[in-house]
Amino acid sequence: MTTSVETKVSDGSTNPIAAKAPNRWLALLFRYPTLLVLAILIVGFSIASSNFLTTRNLTTLVNQQAVVALITLAALLPLIAGEFDLSLGYAAGLATMFGAYLAGHGWGLVPMIVAVLLLGVFVGLFNSLFIVRFKINSFIATLGVGIILSGGTLAISGGEVLFEGLPQSLATFGRDKFLGIALPIWVVLLIAVVLVYLLEQTPFGRRLYATGGSERVAFLAGVRTGRIKTLAFVGAGVLVGFAGLAQLATTTSASPTFGPELLLPAYAGAFLGVVAYRPGYFNVPGSIIAILLIAVGYNGLSLVGVPFWGQPLFNGAVLLLSVLGARAESRRVRIG
Repeated sequence: MTTSVETKVSDGSTNPIAAKAPNRWLALLFRYPTLLVLAILIVGFSIASSNFLTTRNLTTLVNQQAVVALITLAALLPLIAGEFDLSLGYAAGLATMFGAYLAGHGWGLVPMIVAVLLLGVFVGLFNSLFIVRFKINSFIATLGVGIILSGGTLAISGGEVLFEGLPQSLATFGRDKFLGIALPIWVVLLIAVVLVYLLEQTPFGRRLYATGGSERVAFLAGVRTGRIKTLAFVGAGVLVGFAGLAQLATTTSASPTFGPELLLPAYAGAFLGVVAYRPGYFNVPGSIIAILLIAVGYNGLSLVGVPFWGQPLFNGAVLLLSVLGARAESRRVRIG
């Protein structure tokens, strides 16, 4: 039994092909609403502000998303495994501060980068210890770890902004552009491509999705779910390390207050990505699209003169709507 609606043509006959065309477009709009909203925002802000749709504004908008994008990608790995990591923002702040501290004490660029990434590995292992080994709920465990990390950030910084001794090559990397796009953004895109391959083309990716779908079923099928979750948290820690390095490269300083405010945009991007691409599943391409949508919203609101408190409202609304959309899409996929 067909579900397409037949339309009447001038001679009174029905034309199923003509009816399927609009239905197909409507299905695409309902399946990928994020793209529709992104297009509406771009058109709306372009009309409201002549400065929005300019090369300078758009490149600036994109170039500012490296750190948020990396933390969003970091959030994806535990989410796919069925867990949350609320320590990501605090870990990013600690990674940034740790890198600045090492640079201020004479460490070279390469040793500093290695040390920051190893810090991310340690944070991931620390999180997985409580979640995998001691079976503590990931909300509670990672929140507790995050608070500990915030204490570490304050201890290293002494409550002050660190900026002395940073390698000039790191600052140069943060400023330089290729095809008008900042080099950190190219690094983000490279990492995103690697993640897409790992998640969609390798046994690790299939096992990660299986663990998040049903840990018990995956375990009975032979998946070492504990190890998979540990790798997910370690991978998230490494990506947070890259986020800290990107922050240092773009701002050439480390603030003790940096990090926690990035958690909500990151999770908004991750959940919104569920309805942007490969509906019903956390995924990298959809999250990148969602990051652009949130960035366009922030930028457009600023250009049209919305007060500073409008951006948190926008961020919270996007997070709530993205969670609702992800939940509805997951139900639709299961039913289908």
